[in-house]
Amino acid sequence: MSRDRVLLPRPEGRGDDLTDLLEIAGYDVVRAPFVRIEPAPAADLAPALDRLAGGAYDLLVITSPATVRSLVAVGLRVPAGTEIVAVGGATARALHEAGLEVDLVAEGSGAALVEAVRRHRDAGGSSAPGPGSGPAPDPGAPAPRVLLPASSAAAPTVREGLEGAGMRVEQIDAYHPQHAPLPAQVERDLPGGGFDAIVLTSSMIARRAAQIGVHPRTAVVVIGRPTQEAAVDAGLRVDARAEHPDAPSLARAVHLALAPETTTPPPTSLDSPTGSTSRTSPTRPAAPKE
Repeated sequence: MSRDRVLLPRPEGRGDDLTDLLEIAGYDVVRAPFVRIEPAPAADLAPALDRLAGGAYDLLVITSPATVRSLVAVGLRVPAGTEIVAVGGATARALHEAGLEVDLVAEGSGAALVEAVRRHRDAGGSSAPGPGSGPAPDPGAPAPRVLLPASSAAAPTVREGLEGAGMRVEQIDAYHPQHAPLPAQVERDLPGGGFDAIVLTSSMIARRAAQIGVHPRTAVVVIGRPTQEAAVDAGLRVDARAEHPDAPSLARAVHLALAPETTTPPPTSLDSPTGSTSRTSPTRPAAPKE
């Protein structure tokens, strides 16, 4: 009996933990990066990083391990007075491996990041407005200054959210995602029905999948709401969305999209306190495997 084939189009160096969880659960995982990461030139990053090293920012917000790698490669120096905010555990681990102490780890969504920063700053008595358990912000204090290095393809959601919380944000391009060349077999199998599921982990990957074509029998699993919106806008049907942007949640979402309602839950190796998922559409159309 053949195993369900799952396509993971994440960039190189990403998704090893998800691959392991899916293979443990019995899926046949095919990895084919749709995107390659090009770090921004050092000359483009130098002005902001020099200001950072000189203490010009109150917060450094890092949203991905790719950003960490790009900044470390050109000499990232963070002064003691600047707090570091990491989005997600993988980003926090990359910062730790680079020898940097993280002050706050936020969940992966833009809204969760903004709320976590607001609460953290309020608890410390900063000038950022918003609900918090600490002392009331000083209305006469200057707005916190934030450096936000990110992908050149990043949506303005985080920057706008932080600015809406009363912060002064400078967003710079840390890296540039580019389309990666694909094996001819993948370009044939994806529109031809050769995969049972595809896992989309960014808006750019979702748009490229739509350009290549996704067969109706292939379940589409997304990492979060922005990716879901991009996939739907590009004409894809989304079958399941991970509740949290982590490997256990994505693995459970794949199982939810592929397993009939009567099957048993995935193996306990996929279980996680944050590993809930949501089905976003009716079960995918039934079709014989090719």
